Amino acid sequence: MLKEILTFVTHDPIRKVFAIVFAFCLWVYVAIGNNYTYEKNIRIVYTNLADSLIIVDSVANIDATFSGRGGALFGIWAAPPRAQCDLKQLEIGKNNVPAKDLRIPIAYGPLKIDFSVPTFTVSIDKKDEKQMRIRVPIKDSLKPGYAISAVLSLDTIRVVGPKKMLDNINELTTESLSVRNKSSSFERELRLEISSSLFSLTKQKVRVRVDIDTTTRRVLTNVPLILIYLPDQRVRVDKNKLDTLIVEGSSNRIKDLSTRDIEVRIKLTELSAGYYNLPAEIILPEYIKPTHSVPKRFSITIQ
Repeated sequence: MLKEILTFVTHDPIRKVFAIVFAFCLWVYVAIGNNYTYEKNIRIVYTNLADSLIIVDSVANIDATFSGRGGALFGIWAAPPRAQCDLKQLEIGKNNVPAKDLRIPIAYGPLKIDFSVPTFTVSIDKKDEKQMRIRVPIKDSLKPGYAISAVLSLDTIRVVGPKKMLDNINELTTESLSVRNKSSSFERELRLEISSSLFSLTKQKVRVRVDIDTTTRRVLTNVPLILIYLPDQRVRVDKNKLDTLIVEGSSNRIKDLSTRDIEVRIKLTELSAGYYNLPAEIILPEYIKPTHSVPKRFSITIQ
């Protein structure tokens, strides 16, 4: 009897298609009525955050296990829901949020939902705004006989972001600017390098002007030496100044330079007792460089 029924169904292609569709519908009908479990990694959407606050760190997704009727689970599979996390009651700082507090809108139910973790963390900070200095890295060399006098930002750039992060930065860096074979002042628009995705800028690019002047040298004498050492270190040095320092830079910068603008120092805080012959670090205003100094090294005794 069964053989005759199968022959009747499979003999005609149309009947074969009908039999496949009928079997699939029968399976769906039976499956919808039974209980199953379904695991899904779902996205978390954060809501009700005050305009004066900003999320610093959070969890983007969470693993959830849905248990219930096949019909409801089919809806989860066809249109994955998003877990909603209400931030209205959270405080500034690191918050541990119970996973059970997540709200997941389900079109069909009821469903039992279990999460892979009992809690997850969300860090919140005050939103702040700050005006930034602009630093332009220079690459390549000007035409011989010329020097950079100044690099000026022609735009005001403000950054919005977490207050604690903004408190620790005062400048933004642009892409590198080539000055190869330049001998006159010029302007460029440069892309700003953003150090964090949490920052938003008033502008993504900044206009800068590079002022170029002729190069000149200057000889300075008797530049004081600064020794940096610990209170319990007893230090003796054979000479407490640079006898001669030759510097090079743009004419308008060099003419106003004085020894008060220069710092010659040696750091001794990490050295143990003994005798040392050390070079000094020479710190000069921007775009001025040392070309020669006497002496090159200082004899220092630490006790």
